[in-house]
Amino acid sequence: MVGDWIYYRNESAGFKIFKIKTDGSNREMVTDDNSSFINVVDDWVYYQTWGNGKNIFKIKIDGSNRKQVNKDSSSFINVLGDLIYYANIDDGNKIYRINTDGCNREKIGDDKAFFINVIKDMIYYSNNDDGEKIYRINTDGSGHERINSNKSRGINVYEDWIYYQNPDDGEKIYKIRIDGSYNQKLNDDLSWSINLVGDWIYYRNTFDVWKTYRIRTDGTGKQRAE
Repeated sequence: MVGDWIYYRNESAGFKIFKIKTDGSNREMVTDDNSSFINVVDDWVYYQTWGNGKNIFKIKIDGSNRKQVNKDSSSFINVLGDLIYYANIDDGNKIYRINTDGCNREKIGDDKAFFINVIKDMIYYSNNDDGEKIYRINTDGSGHERINSNKSRGINVYEDWIYYQNPDDGEKIYKIRIDGSYNQKLNDDLSWSINLVGDWIYYRNTFDVWKTYRIRTDGTGKQRAE
């Protein structure tokens, strides 16, 4: 969400990017590219498009001035300021970064990285070279450190906490401090597609036909959200 607008990929319209006012009015298509990993920064929408080798593209929020940013097959895109961090599929999902204008492409790490979160000067991710454990490195590639010993997917990092699905415990949601302390289970559902919004964790509950549920970040208040 940016201002009064929500940007999203519309599954029923072939995963094209749309925007809609927070009150449900003024629904508009931004691009007809089949898209994933949407980031909206200032006046630009950054995304991976399936139709161009999973490369990163950007387009103005009004749907104009579409531009290709890189030529790598890219996933788990994070845009911070004038830098884009992403997993380079062509190079074994290693972490790369590139300027938003397509210049200064650089490899940051050698791990096979999934579920990348870039927070200030740190990159958090699931390291598939070490059994999907959570790792972090500095944005310059230094300071390689393992955070936990569980398999971890769907990582969301917020303030001092990392929220994740634990495949070692039936994809239940856990949280752990960013320093690796105080690992805690939050629910008992088989959970997918974790998304943290404020004090709530939204997820797809496979025990209830993939319905969307939410719980508070302390594990209380479970309710169906649709």
